[in-house]
Amino acid sequence: MKKIYLLILSLLLTTTMSAQTVVKQNKLETTLDKNQESNIVFISELDLSKMSITETGTIILPFMKKNKVMFVSGMDMSYIKERITYTKKKKFQTTIEVKDIITKTYMITKIEGIETVEEYTERNRELLIAESRKNIQKYPIQVVNQEISNLSTSESSWLPLQIQDKLKSNLQSYLGMKTVVDSKAESALKKLQAESENIGRDENTAIELGKIISAKFALFTKIRKVGANYVIAVDFTDLTTGEQLASCMSKEYSKAEYLYGNTGAVDELTLALAEKLGIKVSDLNKNYLTSGSASFSVDEQLALAKENETKFNQMMANYDAELAKLTTSNDINAIQNKKRIEAEKALLQEKQNAEKNRQAELQAQKERAEADKKLEAERSIALKTQRDKLAQDAAAKASEVRKLKMEKQGVLGQINVIESKKKALVEIRQGVENRSIELYNQMNSDIESEFERITNKSFSTVELGSDGQPTEIALTRRENQRISAYNNLHEKFFADCESVKQATMQQQNALLQEIKQDQTNLTKLRTVNSMGDELRVSFGPYEGSQNGWNTYLSLYSDGILVYTDTVIVSYEAVAGKKAPNMATELNDSVIEEYTNNVDMYNSLLTRGDPILYFEIEYSVKAKSEDKPSEYDFIYKNLKVYNTLSDVVVQNIAINKTESKVMNPKQDLRIFDGIVEKETKKLLFVKDITKEKNVKIETIFFNKDFEKGNIYDVSFLVEVNLVEIPTKNIKMLNTEVTLELFEFLMGKACLNKNIKNGDFRGRGNIRFGDYDYIKEDEIQEKRPIACRYGDAIAFCNKLSILCGLKPVYSVCGETEPEKWDWSRGEYSSYMEHWLTYPIKENQKANGYRLPNIEEWLFAAKGGENYIYAGSENLDEVAWYEDNSITLEDRYRGGPYRGPHQVAKKKSNAYGLYDMIGNVSEWCYEYKEFGKYDICAFALGGNYDSDRNFIPNGEFIVNKKRSGNDKYPEEYQSFLVPRAGFRIVRSIK
Repeated sequence: MKKIYLLILSLLLTTTMSAQTVVKQNKLETTLDKNQESNIVFISELDLSKMSITETGTIILPFMKKNKVMFVSGMDMSYIKERITYTKKKKFQTTIEVKDIITKTYMITKIEGIETVEEYTERNRELLIAESRKNIQKYPIQVVNQEISNLSTSESSWLPLQIQDKLKSNLQSYLGMKTVVDSKAESALKKLQAESENIGRDENTAIELGKIISAKFALFTKIRKVGANYVIAVDFTDLTTGEQLASCMSKEYSKAEYLYGNTGAVDELTLALAEKLGIKVSDLNKNYLTSGSASFSVDEQLALAKENETKFNQMMANYDAELAKLTTSNDINAIQNKKRIEAEKALLQEKQNAEKNRQAELQAQKERAEADKKLEAERSIALKTQRDKLAQDAAAKASEVRKLKMEKQGVLGQINVIESKKKALVEIRQGVENRSIELYNQMNSDIESEFERITNKSFSTVELGSDGQPTEIALTRRENQRISAYNNLHEKFFADCESVKQATMQQQNALLQEIKQDQTNLTKLRTVNSMGDELRVSFGPYEGSQNGWNTYLSLYSDGILVYTDTVIVSYEAVAGKKAPNMATELNDSVIEEYTNNVDMYNSLLTRGDPILYFEIEYSVKAKSEDKPSEYDFIYKNLKVYNTLSDVVVQNIAINKTESKVMNPKQDLRIFDGIVEKETKKLLFVKDITKEKNVKIETIFFNKDFEKGNIYDVSFLVEVNLVEIPTKNIKMLNTEVTLELFEFLMGKACLNKNIKNGDFRGRGNIRFGDYDYIKEDEIQEKRPIACRYGDAIAFCNKLSILCGLKPVYSVCGETEPEKWDWSRGEYSSYMEHWLTYPIKENQKANGYRLPNIEEWLFAAKGGENYIYAGSENLDEVAWYEDNSITLEDRYRGGPYRGPHQVAKKKSNAYGLYDMIGNVSEWCYEYKEFGKYDICAFALGGNYDSDRNFIPNGEFIVNKKRSGNDKYPEEYQSFLVPRAGFRIVRSIK
């Protein structure tokens, strides 16, 4: 029986073996075509280098020319071309099985010697990661605080910002990366990163990311509190592929400030990221990140300072490039990003200045050390031995002292914490404001929709008169419905905004309380010592007349120089005994010993051997809220320690107070946001609708404008003011329009000597030829062209309306209605307007005209264009070549005149028509010969030649008026085509 079983098994094995047939490539097609068996397997050595697969899954083998058989896939053919190519072979042992014998369809089920799909995917992933790592320093990266765990409410507000700022600085400074600011993308990045950790990021997600952010990489941070300790984890991710290129975690730190402080968690992670990403960090920077620079030699510190200079220059170039991209956008996020980058750039500028100062100090110290080396040959062996022994002992002791003294550094770091808390509070408030703006826009959309619905409703039978037209009562009812809808939607807007505000109120109050407590803590007496990086000391030559060394102190905060001083460190403090009296000491051996000691200690000090260290005692007091981010540093005393004995060898009283403004400034004062402005506007509307039947569409949408209606002109002005960086002013973004001027001033000109006219001009005096364009439906939006005196009258009247102090006075009067313009003949060239006794109160907070420097600075817009906002004049200005508008009815020819404001491109500050359209009055007192001139018109106008309106120069049109009383360069100030825009100081 056993033999039978063995025979059957043998037959089965023989059958299986015989089912595999080896076929040569040149006979494969014929063999497969003649094959009649379904269970047979063919093995063939095939050239697959030109194999291809159609969309339907059919495999094309070029050497199968007769097409008598068909091949399909019987294995995973994903990336098959890449997998075959990677082997660098042509022929592969291929297994072919029958799929359908009737249709002569065969399957390729195995190809020997190629990667599996899994192996290919892993290899390709590693290749992508390697390629990404090569390009890390070429592409922008964004630092995103993704997650915080177990932090207190307050810590959650400010600590992530502090760590984010430190990480960005380190990535730029030590890893040479281009960090970007993109507020809009941050929340989306957090969400997508969380999704990728749960379900894996796919290609579509990567494409979505590419649409919302300009960065190619992101560094995601997770800040956790584990028990009483803090830890940071980071993931460096390629946003286009979703691959995590590096992940690192810091060790645990006992205090939050150790996370971002020098040699703390962020510095630790910086080195770990550099290693994992294959980025080289210099030995100097490695030592700096692990132990600070206090133990560096003079040469090492100088080399580090030069490295920093190079890095800072590159960082500044990156900031400039990023700002250039943001300059052309008016998006609110772009504006916020721009402000953040400008603040970071200002901070970097301070660091650059401090680094230059430090380099100069170190270079001087190095030169003194080199001079000391030249004297080396003249020194005795005993003196050299004593000096070197002192230097060796001091270095060993300094290492011990440094470990103990580092803990005492703190107050400057605390200021940064306070500023971070302020920054968090400002950003929380700004977040509330941004959400309020969204609600405001939604409210306006809802109002317009509701007005349209009410207006378009059919009138019912009871609302119609016998003539089929709606009755007055019905029309009034509709108007009341619109007003009610307006009020209701406003109340909803205010309620929604209050909810948004209340949602963060607890957090805001907690931060405010902490800020006040932290500011109180600053007033405690503190010390910073030269064993760390904040207080740096260098020595100058010995001053024989004072028996001591010139010693230069520099106090830094986060790389920013905050205090410098020069003191004398006495011979007694260094040598331990008094210097002999040179006038009375007659013993030459005593003087010789004194000389040798000075020479020895001079050598030690100039070489940077730590035989002394210093502690400066000081306190800090935050100034009042009207001076944001400004602190008084009150320096009390300087103690000089002998490193070897760790005892005080000299006390130097300083007693100085110096102020420091931290950049960027964090202003915590309440600002007027959209809610406050809309409240004011609503109260105004409610007030006038009680007394007058005013069309609500006219007031708020400016549709079908009717002259004579009351209008909240102060509101219109304020919402269109833009802040001019560094100038402490806000400027109206357009020239004052005819509409705005008439709202405030009425039609009649204040100067009664102008005959037969209003501000449009008629008769012999034409202000911008308005009489010729009054049939134009948009004339109200054109700039007013008026006399200089009318411009300052507008400023004062608007100031009085808004409860501000008027800027200008004429003969002591600030109310325009009381001004007397009757002196002298009122000539068409306004001679006495330029010389009239107009006074400017520079301390007043009301509206005024810009001075020349303010106007020119604003016109440039922080850009380097030839014109105000562009290299192309036609993009930004109405001038002689493009300002023809209507046919002149009186002269029968083309008319050249002013155009509607804001129809050309603005400059980077959001200011329109800074050149062309109408010239703009400025106030600046100048003496010129016997004339005192205070009125100047800049910018050129619609009738100016292109050569007379370049931006960035003092604008002069040298066409003579025929009036030779004034120098030629002032003739252009007398033309009638001048309007104005207003500014308000915000200092």
